[in-house]
Amino acid sequence: MAKEKSIEELMELGVQAEDTGDIGSAIKYYQAAAEAGSTDGMASVGLLYQYGTGVEQSYDKAAEWYQKVIDAEDMDGWWMQGNVYSEMEDYDNAFKCYEIAAEKGTNCRYAAIYELARMYRYGVGTEENFPLALDYYQRAASQGIVEAMLDLGEMYSNGEDVEKNYDIANYWYEKAATEGEAGKAFGELGIAYYCGRGSKAVDYDKAREYFEKALKEGEDEYLYPLGRIYYDEEQYDKAMKYYLQAAANDNEYRSLAEDDIGDMYRWGNGVKRDLRKATEWYKKGAEHDNASSMCSLGHMYMNGEGVKKDSAQSAHWTLRAAKLGDVTAMENMAYLYENGVGVEQDYIAAMAWHKCAADGGDSEAMYSIGDLYYFGNGVEKDYSLAKDWYEKAIMAGNEAPFMPLGTIYYYRQDYDKAMEFYLKALSDDNPYQHVAEARIGDLYREGAGVERDMLKVVEWYKKSAGHGYNFAMLVLGDIYMEGDGIEQDIAEARKWYEKAKAAGNEEAEQRLADLA
Repeated sequence: MAKEKSIEELMELGVQAEDTGDIGSAIKYYQAAAEAGSTDGMASVGLLYQYGTGVEQSYDKAAEWYQKVIDAEDMDGWWMQGNVYSEMEDYDNAFKCYEIAAEKGTNCRYAAIYELARMYRYGVGTEENFPLALDYYQRAASQGIVEAMLDLGEMYSNGEDVEKNYDIANYWYEKAATEGEAGKAFGELGIAYYCGRGSKAVDYDKAREYFEKALKEGEDEYLYPLGRIYYDEEQYDKAMKYYLQAAANDNEYRSLAEDDIGDMYRWGNGVKRDLRKATEWYKKGAEHDNASSMCSLGHMYMNGEGVKKDSAQSAHWTLRAAKLGDVTAMENMAYLYENGVGVEQDYIAAMAWHKCAADGGDSEAMYSIGDLYYFGNGVEKDYSLAKDWYEKAIMAGNEAPFMPLGTIYYYRQDYDKAMEFYLKALSDDNPYQHVAEARIGDLYREGAGVERDMLKVVEWYKKSAGHGYNFAMLVLGDIYMEGDGIEQDIAEARKWYEKAKAAGNEEAEQRLADLA
């Protein structure tokens, strides 16, 4: 009965049988089509054996059927044969087959060219030749091979073997997206709009649209960046929804989701603050090699947040994060060594970790190195080196060194520069604003670079005292007590001494005793 049917009918019956799982019938129909001269029938039987669909997998039998395709002068059989050799890791023969298919094939010609591109890129089955690989990638992509478009997009996005260029990457992702079945392309375009890559401006709405398209095509790795959009928008319920799904998937974003969930519980973002749960999620992230989670665990153990305080565990997790390249953890390791927390105090080791963090661009590390040289902790005191590191920190956006840098210039008797940096330190964001205000007062008191003016001294010390600096309160008491450049006022002196004492200045207590 089957012989009375046309090749097209036999192939259709074979496909129907395969779809229903009746592989025996499928092979019968495909073989009948093959006997009638159909290379599609031959290829279909070969595919069943190649992937073990309803039959015992056999590369040898697959190769036999693909050889029949070749013998029937269908050159696409070389591509199929190349795939079998590639799966057998016989890359030399795979390369030879792909070369013939690329030269003589028809429907599979550009698929073979794509495989050659990969082999030339990585030096598999042939010598590595990236210029030729790039040419083959572009040839395959120009003829609609989506995999080639995606590879080109990834190469230009990551700067792998080519100069990083987000616009070219986006071009190839957009071409792949128009071909269909390119969820990866949708996802990467979402990343482009989320991060503002190339000429694309940051646009959360477009990013969200592309991430959702990627998810519809089964690209689960984009659950996390979609959740991150909602997190950034403070829509924490939706963020948690996607984070939990991302955390359940085994992909590169899982640990990022676990880390962010830990942050949500740690700071109470969209959930009730729960340090124990935060620690649990950080541990999950740490188990999946997330350096940020390890660094956070180090903090939690150091401060006893959600766990019992344990300096040894703090050092353990901080060190693991630092070894993974987390610059915050590197700087934290330096702190642990400087203070002997969980490790033996070691200024040399502290300096080494500071420098690692500084090499990673951490401005706090640069500032800390400046402090080590400024105070001579573990190194010989060196104001020149301190100045260099303070300036590096400032160039990296850290304003804290303005005040000590001003003091270095003060010691050098460059009072104009000292005043310049003290004034730059007058910011509520600067942790040493109160000290800088007192130092400006000193300049006016000494007439250093400015005309001596005790009214301005009092003005600047009051500003410093207003920011809680107990030393400024003490000096104000001394000025009023001595009548230094202003009218003596014992009551005012006592007031400032009392303020200084209440703020923790021990010398103020003796001043008050002397007054009594």
